[in-house]
Amino acid sequence: MDKNSQDCPYPGCFFCVTKEANPGKRRASVAKFFKEFPHQEEEGQVLAVSGLWNTAMAHPNDPEFIELGVFECMVAVIWKGIKNRRWLAKDQNIYIPYYAAHIIGSYTMNIEEFAERSVRAGVISPLVELLRGRLTWVEQRVAVRALGHLATYDSTFPFIALQSEILELAIQLATSSLEIVYTHFFQFVDKRLSYHCDLLTRGMGAVEMESRKAEEWASQLQCWSLQLINCFAFKPEFIPTICKPEFLSKLPNMWGGLVNENSPAGVGLLRTICHQKVGRIAVAGCPSVLEALCNIARSSDDWQYMAVHCLVWLLQDPNTRYKVRFFLVISCVIFAFFCKSR
Repeated sequence: MDKNSQDCPYPGCFFCVTKEANPGKRRASVAKFFKEFPHQEEEGQVLAVSGLWNTAMAHPNDPEFIELGVFECMVAVIWKGIKNRRWLAKDQNIYIPYYAAHIIGSYTMNIEEFAERSVRAGVISPLVELLRGRLTWVEQRVAVRALGHLATYDSTFPFIALQSEILELAIQLATSSLEIVYTHFFQFVDKRLSYHCDLLTRGMGAVEMESRKAEEWASQLQCWSLQLINCFAFKPEFIPTICKPEFLSKLPNMWGGLVNENSPAGVGLLRTICHQKVGRIAVAGCPSVLEALCNIARSSDDWQYMAVHCLVWLLQDPNTRYKVRFFLVISCVIFAFFCKSR
């Protein structure tokens, strides 16, 4: 061990074990660290998890830590944060469940094999607890992100689908995310939790930056909830749950924000819904949604052609074409395609 490791105030910490020059010893030390870390009570544990978070964000496709037990470790510390509030309130441990869920999401966003390993490690149950709001909205945000990644793969979606509550919770979050963040953070500046402020600004901003980042995170919470719902919407058996009129009617107004350019937004979800016969019947039965689709189809918004696709499919389906106001829909379609041809 080098002099810097000897001088470390936290012997055996994550940074010390990863500096080991011998590859075999390094892997054994890292595996031992992941196994023992959830059972430790030492100060400075947040440093290790934040370091892991940086590694996961920078190298999400690197299999080394997955093979050595990072998922099992993150599952254990999330459960510890949920069940042991004394530990959570100690030192800076309040940050750890957030980072742990973020690490799971980062390592599962690109490679299906990693997602499969995470499911075998038991990540779904603690993520669902965070999704329920067992801690706070910032943990809900990273939990829905991680679950959304798992839902995108054919091999792991069935495990998500087994937890029927996930879809209901995602619908609730998509509907109320902006209100949640406003009520629990934005509204009262003097009551903002300090660790929320630090996570939002990385300790580099004042109230104005906190507020701006909170708006972005609220939008992300909604967008990632919609992405998770969108995975369910490809399966006909989940369409009745998604297509309740009170939720459908709100979808056209879920724009997602400028910082979330890859989000399907509410219109993208409607497009997926309209792929399904049951979905088209539900959409055709909501006049406010039809009117919104027509307005979007006549606009120059990025989602214009998604709305056009929805309207075309509704017209092509004999079960829905007569419920659609022909003159308005046809004018929208003609207008949209005319603009495209110019």
